[in-house]
Amino acid sequence: MRPHASRQRSVATLARQTITTYTDQDSLLLDPICGSGDILVEAVRAGRMAIGVEHEPYWVDMARTRIERATDSGREGFAAVVNGSVDTLVRMLADEGRPDQASMVLTAPQTGTTLRADDEGTTSNLAEFIAGSVSSVSRCTQVTAAQSLYGVICWPVPSVDIPWAIEEVFTAVGFTLVDRQTVHSTSVSLLLFSRGDSIREMPDEGNIGSNRSRRQ
Repeated sequence: MRPHASRQRSVATLARQTITTYTDQDSLLLDPICGSGDILVEAVRAGRMAIGVEHEPYWVDMARTRIERATDSGREGFAAVVNGSVDTLVRMLADEGRPDQASMVLTAPQTGTTLRADDEGTTSNLAEFIAGSVSSVSRCTQVTAAQSLYGVICWPVPSVDIPWAIEEVFTAVGFTLVDRQTVHSTSVSLLLFSRGDSIREMPDEGNIGSNRSRRQ
């Protein structure tokens, strides 16, 4: 099996376990960085409702196609994809009078297609990637229930422990880690958080390590 295919299966496995363990049939799940729809497809397969947002039309079309296939296979869930930003999603739910209804936010940012490495293999936009991922999930607190859970599925890249760095920033802005699972064959990790009484501002990107080494 190709490495990418194996990693995608790990993402699907972690998403499926998380959705079925922490949500029920009436739950609404949000994915603020839905990409090709991995999380949304698993929500449909689990019989849940889900809404994802993606700003690239190519990935929006792919996600919608995959959701249609999952739905046509007889699954009882429902998912929709919004073309826009996380703010588009938040405004849409607020305008529909549906704030505080989502019970889970779960996403799997595409590390391999988002992070850039220079000639020496140094990840030049790590801080931007981490800040963007945490910020997108954090903004969904405006339209989620008080006891909602917030998850990110991610994996290390050479010399950088992305899961650890993301956990560090989530904690810094007021979230508490409640679950961490890793598929050891691929190093794909799920980080699942609850939120505290208040969510603080994101740290400056300059304070987010741009060369974070793997934790020993």
